[in-house]
Amino acid sequence: MMSLFMINPVETVTQIVTLCLVVVVVAFMIKHWDRVMVALTGDDRIHGSPMDCVWFTFFRCCGTCNGDWTRCLSKFPCCPTKIRNTNLVKKIGKLLGLTTYTVELKNIVIGDLPVTQRCDFYIQVECAANPPMTTALAEEKLPKVVHFPEIMTLRIRWSLLEQSVKITVKELNVFGSTDICYCFIGAMQLIDWADDPSDRIKRFEMKPMHTDAVRETPAWILLEIGLPADDRDLDNFHDGGKGIVRTATKQGHYNELAVKEFKHEYALLDASGHAMQEPLEDDLAGLECCSRCFLNMERFLMFWGAVGLLVPSVSTVYAGECYRHYRWITIARLACPNETVFSHDRLHDISKACHLQFDGTGSDVGSSPCRPTNEAILDTCKGPHGGSFPTDQPPVRAFEDALSAVTMSEHGGVSCPHEVCRLVQHYAQAAGIGSVGGWVAYFLLICGVRFMGFRVVDGRRRRLMALRAEQTKMMSDSVTGRTRAGFLA
Repeated sequence: MMSLFMINPVETVTQIVTLCLVVVVVAFMIKHWDRVMVALTGDDRIHGSPMDCVWFTFFRCCGTCNGDWTRCLSKFPCCPTKIRNTNLVKKIGKLLGLTTYTVELKNIVIGDLPVTQRCDFYIQVECAANPPMTTALAEEKLPKVVHFPEIMTLRIRWSLLEQSVKITVKELNVFGSTDICYCFIGAMQLIDWADDPSDRIKRFEMKPMHTDAVRETPAWILLEIGLPADDRDLDNFHDGGKGIVRTATKQGHYNELAVKEFKHEYALLDASGHAMQEPLEDDLAGLECCSRCFLNMERFLMFWGAVGLLVPSVSTVYAGECYRHYRWITIARLACPNETVFSHDRLHDISKACHLQFDGTGSDVGSSPCRPTNEAILDTCKGPHGGSFPTDQPPVRAFEDALSAVTMSEHGGVSCPHEVCRLVQHYAQAAGIGSVGGWVAYFLLICGVRFMGFRVVDGRRRRLMALRAEQTKMMSDSVTGRTRAGFLA
């Protein structure tokens, strides 16, 4: 009865109301997830997938490698034509469904739309986590047949985990737009159809958004599904980081120019068509080289610094694990001197009992078997030769419980040498302080290199801007002087 009177009704009601509000908010977020994403990020979807995570982590080494080094292996004449001079890592990624194929949709025609009057139609295509693509507006068209001249390029994966491509026909209104009909097409089917040149033109049924509409015939969409037919062959284009601009010609070929020549050939114009001044490509190349040097230096320090700090950190954890096992055995042999072997469960039970009995009591070291002295632990660490290690006790192994569970073996773990206890007692405090100090120095060094690189690149940019401004002024003065001299003559 007393427990009923101890319940605070106000607090209970507050908790119930709070729980109900949380449930309502979570349900609203799930139902209107796209609007929540727009409010948080400005976009209605997350542009990523589990396949992107696997590709970025394991095949691109967290962004440090793009696989272009494999082109030196695929450029030999003995390689098949399909993979010659290509990125082999990306080719493997395509076969595993981790990277995308390129598929083109063209000759797009829709018909028998469930509307009764002329409208302004357009098509929206959504594939994977990419932004939606739309065609141009077909103005004031009858719903019987509507043509679209666009060629839509899809980036999709050959994988069962890839989302189907969604094609939606929309009607443009004065305020917003209205979805008329839609259809879903599997990504793997599109890739297979694109590889088959015999039958690429297909007509698909489209489902109306309002199923209560009565139509004599279903809406449809006609698509020609094929591989990229770009004259520039951009799918196989690789400039090796040299900054090559490839443009198509009227004859159906392509022309390649270096960025410096390209900017000289095509002047930069403003919105009115007047030529504008821009930095010289040589200056930009120098700034990029300087930035790349500092970036490579930062990556070098990040990698080797992390390796140099992880090795002693792992060693410290390993030594501490060994010392902990030796300490457990010391407690067990002092508490039960007549026993010659202790199982893992027995060691855990004895250690747990000691923690329950002595933690927080402030008892002195050596006052009980649960508080062994350093000398007692060192005596245990000496092993069977000259020490007090239990005669039938198996050798101590670090991480034995975890590794035994993984390897399904009774002898998992890493062997612990007898000298580890002395090292831990002498250098444990110094190792802890050194580890923390090393990580602090590591982060300060990385931040310092980044700040120094920014200051050097920014200073060089300012000097180049001042130099080019001075040269422009001298040239302008020279032109003005010649013009004035010609006028006076």
